[in-house]
Amino acid sequence: MHNVIECQGIGKKFGRIWGVEEVSFTAMKGSVTVLAGPNGAGKTTTVRVLTTVYKPDKGSARVAGYDVIREYREVRKRISYQPQTYGMSPDMTPEEMIVDNLMLHGYSYWDARREARKWLEELGLYHVRDRRGWVLSGGERRRTIVAAILAVPAEIYFLDEPTSGVDVEGRYEILKIIRRVVNEGSTILMTTHDMREAQMIADKVVFISKGKTIASGKPAELIESLPYKHKAIIRKSPDLRLTGYRYVDVGDKAIVYGETRSEIIGLVEELGVTTYDLREADLEDVYLNLVRGGG
Repeated sequence: MHNVIECQGIGKKFGRIWGVEEVSFTAMKGSVTVLAGPNGAGKTTTVRVLTTVYKPDKGSARVAGYDVIREYREVRKRISYQPQTYGMSPDMTPEEMIVDNLMLHGYSYWDARREARKWLEELGLYHVRDRRGWVLSGGERRRTIVAAILAVPAEIYFLDEPTSGVDVEGRYEILKIIRRVVNEGSTILMTTHDMREAQMIADKVVFISKGKTIASGKPAELIESLPYKHKAIIRKSPDLRLTGYRYVDVGDKAIVYGETRSEIIGLVEELGVTTYDLREADLEDVYLNLVRGGG
């Protein structure tokens, strides 16, 4: 296996503001790489640089072995890209959207229809294949968009928030098909705000904050790097004092951390908290501690 995405210190400026300032990471062939971070972190800007929508102002990037500036035409031949804002026409059906997208990429009408049927079935859309976009749910429209992008043969797929607005069942259908596409040899780079989703599907997670890469690695390795293994989610009260504890403030609640389950139970009892949710630390805690910091 080898890297099919190589991103080294890329930056993109909008006026005097850096949308992305210093992003570096690699993605291996036949893997799912997830870009994670808060709104405004630079995830979408990074994707747009890698898909040649934006020209970077500094750094370098190669996709499928080609430079995104000098060889952008070669990059575009080898990718399929779902922008975060990509929409579905209210007058178009799911079948029409997938067929049209395939025909734009050289399929005959009948070949496109046969291929579209396969993707409609795989993403649970076959029963609504003839319904107009304006009567579909938000999740059905989103799944149609993902199907139209993944149906196009490509070496690398870029999916910007592919599960946004999709219900639980639809989300799992999308994640399942993403893994199938990757197992067949393609590469996927996607963005998400859902850390449970990232932990479930990613071979590699890249955390971006304020336009910079702040950490990357396999989900299990990132979780293992935490200095604690357990947490308690507690509701804050005016008299609650967390100074001296390892915690992250999340508004009306706080997450308190400990190395063992028994230590966490002892900590919440010491704080006088009687109701709490006890869990093992996960990728969301990596995210919170990298992006928001702890007490």
